[in-house]
Amino acid sequence: MEAAQQPQYTVSARKYRPQHWDAVVGQDSITRTLKQAIDQEQIAQAYLFCGPRGVGKTTSARIFARAINGFEANDQEDYAFNVFELDAASNNKVEDIRSIVDQVRIPPQQGQYKVYIIDEVHMLSQAAFNAFLKTLEEPPPHAVFILATTEKHKILPTILSRCQIFDFHRITVPDMVEHLKGICAKEGIEAEEAALHVVAVKADGALRDALSIFDQLVAFAGKKLDYATVAEHLHVLDQETYFDVVDAVREAEVAKALLILDGIISRGFDPHHFISGLGAHLRNLLMSKDSSTVALMEVTDDVKAQFSTQSASVDLRFLVRALDAVNQADVQYKGSNHQRLLVELTLMQLASFTEAEKKKPELTPIEAGAWSADAPSPKAPANPVPAATSAPPAPAPIPDPEPKPAPAAEQPKAEEPHQPAPAPASVREKPKAPTVQAVPSLGIAAPSTLMDVAKPAEAAEPAAVREQPVTAEAVEKAWEAFIVTVEAEGQFNLHTTLKATTMGFNDSTITLTVLNRLQTEQIREVQLRLNQYFADQLENDTLKLVIEMAELESATASTEFMNDRERYDEMVKKNPKLEELRKRLDLDLLA
Repeated sequence: MEAAQQPQYTVSARKYRPQHWDAVVGQDSITRTLKQAIDQEQIAQAYLFCGPRGVGKTTSARIFARAINGFEANDQEDYAFNVFELDAASNNKVEDIRSIVDQVRIPPQQGQYKVYIIDEVHMLSQAAFNAFLKTLEEPPPHAVFILATTEKHKILPTILSRCQIFDFHRITVPDMVEHLKGICAKEGIEAEEAALHVVAVKADGALRDALSIFDQLVAFAGKKLDYATVAEHLHVLDQETYFDVVDAVREAEVAKALLILDGIISRGFDPHHFISGLGAHLRNLLMSKDSSTVALMEVTDDVKAQFSTQSASVDLRFLVRALDAVNQADVQYKGSNHQRLLVELTLMQLASFTEAEKKKPELTPIEAGAWSADAPSPKAPANPVPAATSAPPAPAPIPDPEPKPAPAAEQPKAEEPHQPAPAPASVREKPKAPTVQAVPSLGIAAPSTLMDVAKPAEAAEPAAVREQPVTAEAVEKAWEAFIVTVEAEGQFNLHTTLKATTMGFNDSTITLTVLNRLQTEQIREVQLRLNQYFADQLENDTLKLVIEMAELESATASTEFMNDRERYDEMVKKNPKLEELRKRLDLDLLA
């Protein structure tokens, strides 16, 4: 008696491949568009499904092929005569495309359309693409082409222009977790949501990869999947490790952080894997700082609560600096000769951020409401100056290094009344004469400058405006002297521009005529200097400086001081066909 044949095992990626639109995961906008196109009988002759692997391109193409013919999922016999699938990775020659072109002419035996699904279409050769162009643009009414690819940029623009393009995006972690929950319910598997979340993250947006990982875990752990088992089998660092690392560096416990890193490496993890995960952890802490950005974290609700708790005790400035340090370590890792030391130095650097914040002095207010962490807090004078006193106190005399006894005639007969102590330098009025004054509150000597010269109590009279008569000869001499000064300073580009500039004078206005925009910009940069130079040399503050651009005829225009765009314009005026050539070659003009 023959033993009963065991049912053949089918992997989840094939067993749970969607057979209708509602089962397609994470591509709602695309499935809705295709369903409406079928309902409205707006079937195009060619479609292009592009996107990363395992997101449902071929599955959607098969569902679309059955839907336009009205076939059900179990009509495999009729389906086989109407839908043809070709793998362009192994059938990429001209002969393979020509066989399709010959088959297209034959109408379908059943149904309304013959559908050709060409997978990995970017693998076709250049000659195969060219042989396919005409048929793709004008196929028979009963033919529909669906091209699928993971590398859209490798397809010829002539092919893209003949297709309706649908971009499939990566499947989000929440959508993938929900799909895995449904499979667990059908298979009778108990799985923690955190465990399924690890599977979804590991799949990196590809549902087929997630199902393959899921089958592998079920074979390893049986009908019960917990977070610890999944993390260990997939060789993924658990979240608690990163929480412990951040707590250690926040407490400036360098030894503890290094021991955690050593334990991670001893478990077989790559330090680069650790530093990448630490960057993601710090990023999630930053997202937890604001309730509006919590949704950007692709973690479970209980883990979000953990992040919110830890982020409340972490300073925002620390997170920004830590993210920058971890990012630098990530970039430098591959080029480092001692990769473990690089990661250890990064942890030390994170701990140093905390030490720097602990040792940072408290901010103290100073004058005018400003804040400074370095300047000491100013002390109030022992005897402040009364508000009614209008005259400033006498400046403190400079002590004589060798004091001599005063003559008897100069000795005071009686003790003079106590003079109020001078106010701090930041609030007292300026002395009447320039002098070096000791500032008791700051303990330094403030040197006298022009700003320290005392002004009389009444408003100072404005300086008289100089209006000396100016002649054209005087202006010409001053202009030539300025050119010589610029040359002596080594500004040769400006010197060349000034030599080519025409200077004119009329009615207190100095006009500088230049040849192009470049010269105008160069002279504008020194215009203020020129104004002051002419005013000082000619002793006249009413002079005006005007910069003009000469209007040169194209026949006599000099190209010596033109920029590239102006030279091109002059060439086009002489030969208009040059502009037509530029447009045919699709060349851009520089500004």
